[in-house]
Parts: sequence; structure tokens; C-alpha cells
Amino acid sequence: MSPGNPRGPGGSRTSGDWWSDEPAGGGHRPPAATGAGSRRPFGLTWWGRAWVDALEHRAALDPGRLARGRSYARRGAVGRVQLTAGLVMAPVQGSRPDPYTVTIRVPTFRRAEWERVLDVIGTQIGRTAALLDGELPPEVVEDVGAAGLSLLPGPGDIRPACSCPDWGEPCKHAAAVCYLVADLLDADPFTALRLRGRSRDDILTALRARRTAGLPGADSSTPVRHSRVVDDGSVPARSAYADQPGDRPEPPLPPLPPDRPGHPVPLAQEPPPGSGIDPGALSELAAAAARRAWRLATADVEAAPGEETAPEDEPDQP
Repeated sequence: MSPGNPRGPGGSRTSGDWWSDEPAGGGHRPPAATGAGSRRPFGLTWWGRAWVDALEHRAALDPGRLARGRSYARRGAVGRVQLTAGLVMAPVQGSRPDPYTVTIRVPTFRRAEWERVLDVIGTQIGRTAALLDGELPPEVVEDVGAAGLSLLPGPGDIRPACSCPDWGEPCKHAAAVCYLVADLLDADPFTALRLRGRSRDDILTALRARRTAGLPGADSSTPVRHSRVVDDGSVPARSAYADQPGDRPEPPLPPLPPDRPGHPVPLAQEPPPGSGIDPGALSELAAAAARRAWRLATADVEAAPGEETAPEDEPDQP
């Protein structure tokens, strides 16, 4: 079957690379891909590459559309890509004057599934820090997989659609948008989580709430261990001041200062020879500091009758 006869018996379309959205007699043509970016790769991070691999595995029966999709992505034929929970949308300028609308759907996690994902992310503080630093630790994906979920979409999870007349899945316009999603994944690993249903802010807020509540998956360097609570008669400030206005416990009084100044601890060893430090002068300097601290603690800034005091600007002489 030749490109001039694109219909099979009975007028039905057949698979292959024959389909073109170019109208008869020519028409609008997007700019050609030229310059340094004309051959740039997609999926520079391992998680971005996983998305590209899933796309290319899905289109393994028709790789020609992928090549044209990469060309469309590189030459700027794709408009603004909008990504939200489980959905990507973008206009793509084909050979016709009006751009086509591409949508890519990805299944999102249910509430209970998200609890399992948060358990994995919040187990160690380093995992959250890595995500904020633009990295997706492989251990996160592996542990999510061990919990029975796939964080990174597989071939069956990527569901592209396009308003063009090409029935290929994906068509070259949808493939172009998919390749640019890999760019978004490279730039921010939270994009993978957004595709599964929750934004960066949603995830960080949930992790903070779990840490405050002391739930498993709290943000700590080790798994959370619940300690035995001992009733010592104290009331946590958070609990006391979260109650309704009324009688509240008085804060405990600070301990009173001692009856007299303390004495400095003797030096553990003598200063090294030749240091120029007089051990006696050093001890007296510490004793003078202790006396001044005691007077300040007792609000007795004036010396008591009969108490020897050192000058304010220099230590006592032996």
C-alpha cells in the first residue's frame, strides 16, 4: 500500500507511518529544528529517562512517530505545557494553521495509597531533603514499589490523546508533549508526585502534620519509635495553651541563686611553660567573675559590707 492510497479494503485506515496532517497543496509548516538544540536528548535524570523509556516502550510498534515527536519538541512546536494531578495538557502546532490539543492522563493514587507513599518518604529526613534538592532517591521508588505501588508511570499508565486526525497512540503531537514532560521531571522530581495526585506543598504539609502528630513516617533520620509515656505531673505547654481560656497552670518559679558565690574549679594542669599565664592570677580572675555573677543574680549590684571586690576593669591582684 502506497502513501497515495492510505485506506485498506472497505476504506479502513491501516497502521504505519503514512498518515500526515498536512493538507493537500501544502499549508502551514512549523519551523525546522536547527541549531544546538536540534539533536538534544530527553530524560537526563534517571527518573526522567524512566518516563521516556515508558513512552518509547508504549510506541514500540510505531517508532516513526516518536522520531517526529522529538523533532516537534525540539523545534518549539509545543505551546505552554500545563501539568496538574493526573493530567498534562498542551497545544501543539502541526502542519495545519490551528494547533492541536494534546492531553496525557496518568492514574492518581487514592487516599490510602498516598498514606503508604508518605510512610516511605517520611521515614528518613534525607529523602525529603533530596527531593527539595532536586533529586529522587532510588530507594524511594523501590520502597514505594515494595508497598505495592509504582511511583513512576509505566507504559500502561501513560494515556495520551490528541485532537488531530491521526489515530496513532501516541501520535507525533502527543509524543512531543511526552518528551517535554521528561524535561519537567528532570527539573523537579516532585513532578512525578504531582502526576500521581499531590503537589509539592500538599506533600510537605502532610509530612509536617505527621511529624507533629508523631505518626509513622514522620520526618526523622531513623524510623519513629514511640517511647513509654511517664506521668510526672507536668503539663506540656502545647497542651496547656491549646485548651479553652480558663484556669491554666502557673509556670514554675526559677531556682534561687546560692547563698554565696561559688569557687572556680582548680586548673586541671598548669599552663605550659613560656605561655606567660600566671595560674594564680587566672584563678583570681575566675573568682572575681563568679562574685560579680552572683551579685547580678541576687540583684545586689553593690558590694555587701566587708566583702572584698575587684576593680571592674582589671582582675584582683594576689
